[in-house]
Amino acid sequence: MYNIFQRLSSITSFAMSTLMVLAVLISLTTPFIPSSPTHSVTLHSVQNAKGRVVDQFDRTARKSEFARLTFDLDADLSSMFNWNTKLLFAYITADFESADYSTNRVVVWDRIIRNTRQAKLRLRKHHNKYTLRNMKQTFEGVEGANLTLHINPVPYLGIMYDKEVVSIPFSIPRPVVKDSAKEKAKTKRGKKV
Repeated sequence: MYNIFQRLSSITSFAMSTLMVLAVLISLTTPFIPSSPTHSVTLHSVQNAKGRVVDQFDRTARKSEFARLTFDLDADLSSMFNWNTKLLFAYITADFESADYSTNRVVVWDRIIRNTRQAKLRLRKHHNKYTLRNMKQTFEGVEGANLTLHINPVPYLGIMYDKEVVSIPFSIPRPVVKDSAKEKAKTKRGKKV
């Protein structure tokens, strides 16, 4: 009555249904696996400078203000690795509000962590990897900002989620502008002597 193809079809159908149910269970339960990462971010200094050549095709770079951060990062994220974790994406953002935009988020540092050996981070007096700059080209009107460490576990199977772990407030100072008229007068006097 049943031939070999009908039996093979029913076995394959049952196996695929079982694998599908298992995949759904894995993706739903993975975010609830307990982990206890340790982390701390310490901000040493914030410097604000005006005019920096970043991109030769960006004409606004010479007029813009750029913030340079110096920070320490100590983190042990090895407990976040489990049987469904492919890698971790760790990044630090600077979040601030300005008059034109209610939410500004700039990524200043990131790292891809592929295994537990790379999950122990110890950075000392590290600078921001990416440019911290406001869309308005000036930080005038920006009262305060937050430096936030985010961890994004990337699973083999399931949804990705963002975990905001630590946030510290800081303020962006006004840039030190040298008085060019006084400097020109000093150089002229120096040449006359």
